[in-house]
Amino acid sequence: MVNLLELVSGNSIFKQFKVNDLLFLEYKCVADQSAVKVWSKYNYFLYVVRGKKMWQSSRAKYCVREGEAIFVKKGANIIHQFFEEGFCSLMIFVPDDFISNVIKESCASIPKYTAENTDTVICLYLDEVLPAYFHSVLSYFSKEKPPPGNLLEIKFKELILDLLLSPRNELLCSYFKSLCDKSKTSIREIMESNFIYNLKLEEFAYLSGRSITSFKKDFTNTFNCTPGKWLVKRRLEHAKYLLEMTDKNINELAFETGFENASHFIRVFKQKYGLAPLQFKKSIIEHTKRHTVNTKPL
Repeated sequence: MVNLLELVSGNSIFKQFKVNDLLFLEYKCVADQSAVKVWSKYNYFLYVVRGKKMWQSSRAKYCVREGEAIFVKKGANIIHQFFEEGFCSLMIFVPDDFISNVIKESCASIPKYTAENTDTVICLYLDEVLPAYFHSVLSYFSKEKPPPGNLLEIKFKELILDLLLSPRNELLCSYFKSLCDKSKTSIREIMESNFIYNLKLEEFAYLSGRSITSFKKDFTNTFNCTPGKWLVKRRLEHAKYLLEMTDKNINELAFETGFENASHFIRVFKQKYGLAPLQFKKSIIEHTKRHTVNTKPL
């Protein structure tokens, strides 16, 4: 897994400004792989200046094109590259604490949103405020001197408050509000959102805001089993679903369900279901054919 924040932070390839825990970055694609698994300990906004990319979560795929923006929660995703054109974007990395502190410190009358278990990727509705803000930040990268750090921070706090008042970005607002309403991140939410990625236990613990010891204890209390056993079981269930519902090959299945490699995936799948994945897929096809013949009207 690529640690996205670690990869870009301080990297001279990318123009960037760091203000305390905030990172403002002009990202131009340097990867040569068609699909890359990445994870980030911070949330991030992404506004596409040129080109397009696709973010894949455990639930869906989101293609983001020029002039569009998304918010990506802390955690992992698969990013699909498109090589027919160059890619350039503005990325703003922001931790949970920054968002919740801005909301708590604000004296503004903020609408009450019902917290929802949103996907890890949230598409943003761009009114006149968001594009203007993104382009104002982008303009700083072409100047000789960096902008004052306190100015970037103040403007970003204003953006968060503007978003909270936006009726067209309710999913994002619900997530923002949820950060203020709970003392600890839900282990179940973190695991269900990230089980298809081959993260280390320490990384799962970090995303849940816990030490590794506290994470293991809370995990056992939540799922009544160890993290290792739960991950294998959940990944196999997802692989079975993909075999039943898609035509993905073995390498794609292993990649998209968090297994180390295809041979490991085949071995544990056979242990669980008694058939190798391709045999399992063949049995589904044969069963479907028999059912179709048996139900065919006379």
